[in-house]
Amino acid sequence: MKKLIYSLVGLALCGLQGCVDLDMAPYNQIASGNMWTNSSLTNQGVAGVYNALRGWGVYSSSYDMTTSAFEAMGMTTDAYRTISYTKGTAGSGDSFFSTVWSRTYEGVHRANDAIQALSQEGGGGVDEETRLRLLAECKFLRAYYYMRLNELFGRNGLGVPLYLEPLESVEEATKAQSSESEVWAQIVQDLTDCIEEPNFPDHYQESGRACKGAAYALRGRVYLMQGAKYNYDNTVGEVTGTDVDPELLRLAIADFEKVGQCGFGLFQGGYKELFTEANEACEEMIFSVSNLDREGYGSSMHRYCGTRSMIGRDGVTGYSYFAPSNALVDLYEYKDGSPFDWNDIIPGYFDVPAVDRLAYFIRDTLSNGQLIGGPALRSMVAQKLNSVSGANGRYLPEGNEARLKRAWENRDPRLRYNVILPYDEPYMGGDPNLLNAGNLNPVAYVFRWPVRQSQHHVDLQENPTWDVTSPYDLKQDGNGEAEFAYRYRKFVMEGYECEYALDGPIDEPVLRYAYVLLMWAEALAQLDDLNGAAEKVNQIRGRVSVEMPPYTFTDKEDALEKIRNESRRELCNEGVNFYEELRWGTLRATKYTDGYMNYIAGSKTCNGIQSSGNGGVKWSESNDYSIFPVPRAEIEKNPNLKKTPGWLY
Repeated sequence: MKKLIYSLVGLALCGLQGCVDLDMAPYNQIASGNMWTNSSLTNQGVAGVYNALRGWGVYSSSYDMTTSAFEAMGMTTDAYRTISYTKGTAGSGDSFFSTVWSRTYEGVHRANDAIQALSQEGGGGVDEETRLRLLAECKFLRAYYYMRLNELFGRNGLGVPLYLEPLESVEEATKAQSSESEVWAQIVQDLTDCIEEPNFPDHYQESGRACKGAAYALRGRVYLMQGAKYNYDNTVGEVTGTDVDPELLRLAIADFEKVGQCGFGLFQGGYKELFTEANEACEEMIFSVSNLDREGYGSSMHRYCGTRSMIGRDGVTGYSYFAPSNALVDLYEYKDGSPFDWNDIIPGYFDVPAVDRLAYFIRDTLSNGQLIGGPALRSMVAQKLNSVSGANGRYLPEGNEARLKRAWENRDPRLRYNVILPYDEPYMGGDPNLLNAGNLNPVAYVFRWPVRQSQHHVDLQENPTWDVTSPYDLKQDGNGEAEFAYRYRKFVMEGYECEYALDGPIDEPVLRYAYVLLMWAEALAQLDDLNGAAEKVNQIRGRVSVEMPPYTFTDKEDALEKIRNESRRELCNEGVNFYEELRWGTLRATKYTDGYMNYIAGSKTCNGIQSSGNGGVKWSESNDYSIFPVPRAEIEKNPNLKKTPGWLY
């Protein structure tokens, strides 16, 4: 298990890592004035400010509130059970918006409480060096919470209420919105205070703590958001122009450059190895949400992105709720840098109706001219083929798997690192019955189709009616028979690597150096420094274990498109894509429009149609989904708040 050592007067900051329930400032009881009287309580109070990262829309452990759930609202990931926002049914009264608003403001109010106490000389009962460092950490966290509030709820000039002092009770939360620019200015001021504080370290002292490098990265992003404003028009569904402020973009570039000077850079130990517990504190991870392999304090990524073949030592398996989108998978280029095209694998692929492409993904039933698999397996294959028009001309009883596997050959290596692909490299998982028998040896699984059911354990697969031996069929999820969709490898444990499937120990990155390089490249491209922009992207493409050929950019539009695609490939399943698609004004085009990358929006399956999920996705016809609404409940409580234009109340 991860060893966590904190140097604050020899005390463990248990609240920060989850050892103590430190809900010190619930939304309906904000003040905690007697908390900051000695070093022990002060350390726990600051830990409570960090702990607010775990309790709001992005980082809580409930099904529709995980990091990957926000990811599933973007282009790169699809959800098995579609949440109300992506179904187009969420209105201003939806609890999703209320939860994000209230819990993020809870983080603000906790930070305000700490900032007031620690701003006084001698405050908090700690030495001056510690006081000033903790004060900077809390200002960083307040800036982070306000950044999320402003980019979600404060877009288009609206802004959000700006609270900078503690409140005695939630009834005092009666401010109107400050303008969007005023909120950005306060965020910049908080981050500037952090950067100018000599006691705030360049690099974190323990993983999960804020530091000067993180403040530069965050401030750079704030300058970038203001320096390149993509003006999305919901009436036409696209960006109609970009407002560029060269001075702000130069400030962003200067901040991104400082991140490296603080000791951060690209991890060169391998892309796949980057997302492991062993490397969660490496030079690439600038700021992360810390997780422990302990009930209530870990990451639920394994459970919601893992398949039924993923299992913790507690016997809990994955649910396969979040999956890589078809468009993401096909966005990974060939190893020579050319775009992937299904027509290279199966000529005329897109001339076949999507529902009939299922034939290309079905498993073999012959090997060397001999039948393989038991009668139940072959019967299921026959049932699938009977549902496909023209199946006999498309399905190869011996060779279907090999033909499909060609699609994954000679591709960007990150594809295999991130995604479990059909008929490809085994996923090393576990099995409940073997676990119960005390056998903790990892089990090899291959993603084949069809599979019998979601809980098709090893002993059942070996039964003569199915007749499959190692490597076994990857167990999926679904009602009766399993879902047909790509699955994530990234962040999903192998074997029996952690105690609890719902509480994995791998930290969740919020800011890492590759993300900084991509934002840096975007700022350079907007300033027409195409060579400089390409150089930043090529650092990512050229790293050890990726080694993709370098890009050149022909013009600004070419540069921005390639930078965005690199962001989608590199940062998938990290909770980044939704925020970026929203910022770029591309969310509607990439997530909700049929025909993007040649696929049906939100199909949630591989390239045939076979899903038991809750429908696709739809852009709202009555509300402007390019901005979150001020929640109806907040409008009712606080008459000084303006309703969000474009939303029905």
